[in-house]
Amino acid sequence: MFNVIRKALLEYVDVPESEITPETNVISDLNMNSYDFISLIGKLESELGIEIPERDLRQLDTVGSIDEYIRGKMKL
Repeated sequence: MFNVIRKALLEYVDVPESEITPETNVISDLNMNSYDFISLIGKLESELGIEIPERDLRQLDTVGSIDEYIRGKMKL
């Protein structure tokens, strides 16, 4: 799942792939704005066939937290 998230992130940020780790904060480390973050989440929802409620977005601050959340949603 991590690689899927990283690949999606690379469409929104201009950083080397190696800089995206589970500990990477998508807002502060990758300088994503809120529009790009929402777009990223929408892309992941579409690609993976899941729904992420708006109330859950605040807990999705690192690549690892997004990975863990999606794995829980998909029961992986």
